[in-house]
Amino acid sequence: MLPVPFALNPALPANAVEIAARAKGYAEQAQAENTRTAYASDWAIFEAWCAAHGVQSLPADPGTVLAFLVDTAGTLTVSTQRRRLAAIKSRLRAFGVTLDTAAEPFRSVWKGIRRAHGRPPVKKAPLMPMQLRRALGAVPPGLAGVRDRALLLVGFAGGLRRNELAQLEVLARPGADWVEDGPDGLTVHLARSKGDQEGEGQVIGIPPGVHRSTCPVRAWRAWLDVSGINAGPAFRSIDRHGRMGEDPLCAHSIALIVKRAAIAGELANGATQADAEAAAKKFAGHSLRRGLATSAARNKAPGHLIQKQLRHRKYDTTAGYIEEAQLHDENAASYAGL
Repeated sequence: MLPVPFALNPALPANAVEIAARAKGYAEQAQAENTRTAYASDWAIFEAWCAAHGVQSLPADPGTVLAFLVDTAGTLTVSTQRRRLAAIKSRLRAFGVTLDTAAEPFRSVWKGIRRAHGRPPVKKAPLMPMQLRRALGAVPPGLAGVRDRALLLVGFAGGLRRNELAQLEVLARPGADWVEDGPDGLTVHLARSKGDQEGEGQVIGIPPGVHRSTCPVRAWRAWLDVSGINAGPAFRSIDRHGRMGEDPLCAHSIALIVKRAAIAGELANGATQADAEAAAKKFAGHSLRRGLATSAARNKAPGHLIQKQLRHRKYDTTAGYIEEAQLHDENAASYAGL
């Protein structure tokens, strides 16, 4: 638990305790829920390490934190260590303790750890339109198949993150993410997202597809028609007997649906079961979002439109997707006359 962010002043009104408690709640809300969860876990690990080594965790001095990083170097990825360091600094800061990581020897040792153990991030492959079409063609019939078609196409065309897909509802509700069906296509209303932590709201347009078999609007309407859903979560669990539940799919289930569709598509293309499963390991829930960005960039879509659909706050993030997609198309070597 975080401390009350300010000391109670006798001059404050009678309900000062209540005000302080509310202030504490707002302080906790300064970070996204996923960040708070990850930081809490990281701090618990650091506390346990300190207890095992007979050193103090709160307040922790730079030497203790540095020893923790050195002890776990090479066994953890640098990105995990970086997050744990951020979690420790955040926790200490909440108690009025500033951890100085800029002074020596902390700065040099931490830099050395990053240089020695830094690795490129492992990125999931984009699910490209041809792969998506094969996957859709191999989706089995039935209620789950109709749901999966809608989920894959709406997720791809909307450039949605897997947690955003999981949270979609079919009707407007305060604080909910929902889909509006109109004459020009679908409009996805997001109350809050990774790129909108302050809840200003984001709106995403999904136009009809050129091809009937890959039209996200038709797929969405077909799913609502077959499922009979008229309120609540859009994408729900379905058991092996074809019975639909009331609860929304979780983000992990979204990733599994993408992988399952990828396997079906590879099998339909003549791959063996083993090869199909190996190929599907490259894909996850993010493959839909990356697939839209990559295919749009390869088809020369303007960068600002890709940024708008992906809702990146900074164009540099979008540029990373575009550079990867056009790695061979927009290349100086192609002008060398080889």
